[in-house]
Amino acid sequence: MTNPARTRKAWRFLAGLLLSSLVLPLYAFNLESDKPIRVESNNARLDDQEGTATYTGSVRVTQGEALLTADRVVLYRDDAQGLNRMEATGSPATYEQPETEQGPAVYAEGQTIIYRADDERITFEREAFIRQQGDTFRGNRIVYDVAERVVTASSAEDDADDRVEMTIQPGRDSSNDNSD
Repeated sequence: MTNPARTRKAWRFLAGLLLSSLVLPLYAFNLESDKPIRVESNNARLDDQEGTATYTGSVRVTQGEALLTADRVVLYRDDAQGLNRMEATGSPATYEQPETEQGPAVYAEGQTIIYRADDERITFEREAFIRQQGDTFRGNRIVYDVAERVVTASSAEDDADDRVEMTIQPGRDSSNDNSD
């Protein structure tokens, strides 16, 4: 008889190995970059005292070639760090990064996308989805640690039918091609 706890642990290990082959170069929206972040929207509200800028209505945020679209985007700024957080919500909010020298094109979406400069994490929440080179990753919540290049996904805790789903295309060398 198979031990269910051991089976779950083995599947988690296998999923971790597969996730490590999914490289997500989400380099854009580097809040420390010299490239300007451009925001277009139907409405904007700047609150200097709170350190927020709220944009609503067909919001488009670009930095270099990266594009974020959402119904609402809030940028957070403080005196010490400057611009340090970006939160986007939509039905869905989307993120697109075309192919670059650093990596292949990425498309990602979620009802909420949060980028925090202080811990270098991008979080996609509620109906999260990421596609890169035909590989797909779907879950209720996907967190990408930019510095460590680690992806963590989880399903909705209150929904037994909700599962993390991943599709990896076969026949492609998943090793890091950037090493010489």
